[in-house]
Amino acid sequence: MIREKNAECMVCVRSEQISGTGERQIMETRSKGRLSEREGVLYVLYEENGGETRADAPVKNLLKIEWGSARASLKKSGAVSWKINFERGKRDRSEYITPYGALEIGVETREVKVKKGQEKTSLLLVYTLYIQGERQADCRLELEIL
Repeated sequence: MIREKNAECMVCVRSEQISGTGERQIMETRSKGRLSEREGVLYVLYEENGGETRADAPVKNLLKIEWGSARASLKKSGAVSWKINFERGKRDRSEYITPYGALEIGVETREVKVKKGQEKTSLLLVYTLYIQGERQADCRLELEIL
């Protein structure tokens, strides 16, 4: 039997990047979203401000979390466009498209942890970020879905 649910949620995102020179950058956001679960896969849809690209243009995020295999993927659309997969021990890369041009952005995932509870689901991604093939930062992305 396919178990399916669709509900409003709050998505709390905390990202931390440490550059090769040791500079640390931390960002935290909270957004309203929608989540649905089908056949052991959680889908979370939420929006964020377009940031420096275009403040008035939101970015839609679709986060897909696969419980059994501890894999995740993130797809962005709107002011920017990008899709990347996170799986422990693997590399992935794709084109990050902005109004000003495109960049190749890649990740080498070191850790994917998912904790599913009654009131919240947590996702931890630890990875190295590459831009145009050059190592840029060690990253830690924590999401709480309430």
